[in-house]
Amino acid sequence: MTTYTMSVTNYSELAQGSPKFAIVAELPEARNGSALSTAWLTQVIHPGNTYTFTWDINWGFAWSASGAVKDYQWTAHGSLEADPASAAQCAAQFDYVEGDFLLRSMTRDPDPAHDKLWISNTGSVPTPSVQPSSVAITLDGQPACVVEAGPNITQRGTLHPRYHILAGNLKKCQMLDMASYTDAQLISYDNGVQAKTVVLDDKNNWHVANGEAVDPGTVLNTPPAAVMSS
Repeated sequence: MTTYTMSVTNYSELAQGSPKFAIVAELPEARNGSALSTAWLTQVIHPGNTYTFTWDINWGFAWSASGAVKDYQWTAHGSLEADPASAAQCAAQFDYVEGDFLLRSMTRDPDPAHDKLWISNTGSVPTPSVQPSSVAITLDGQPACVVEAGPNITQRGTLHPRYHILAGNLKKCQMLDMASYTDAQLISYDNGVQAKTVVLDDKNNWHVANGEAVDPGTVLNTPPAAVMSS
């Protein structure tokens, strides 16, 4: 199991009151517009304070008896564990049986790269105009990528998340179109890096360094990170 961390310090004078910081784990399907991301992990961080987000790479499936609508909070009504390397857990079936939705595992050959999950909707799933519903790929138990459900369609999740951080008033699990958030800061975990330290300075610039809980003063001495949200 791989564990990642992001230590975040808030020095912004504008982020007063109860400033909420959100991490987004954006999958490729959300980047190409066929799905929505979410405010995946959130935390209030008052000025001068530091909070460390921690997560494990555990994938899953979930469903909701509501649609995928930008800016609304997504609520799971059922979930399953997933394993992209397992024929028994790399895919799920979303069904509608006797007036209730049902999510269950189904057998499928895993992708050779072990980096994909699938959700197959049966023909019994109502159309969105009759009964909206949606399905999600979850990361460490929280929805990361949400897509509208409907009859006889199959959704795919490619498990290469790009992590962004935002400061604002986002609610946990709020569905997002990241193309609208030009101030989102991309935080790269490439080349085996598993820990990042991030500082929002008093001019609302992001400073980023490798390593967990690096001294914020040291991080502030690095050049501001270039904002890369797309």
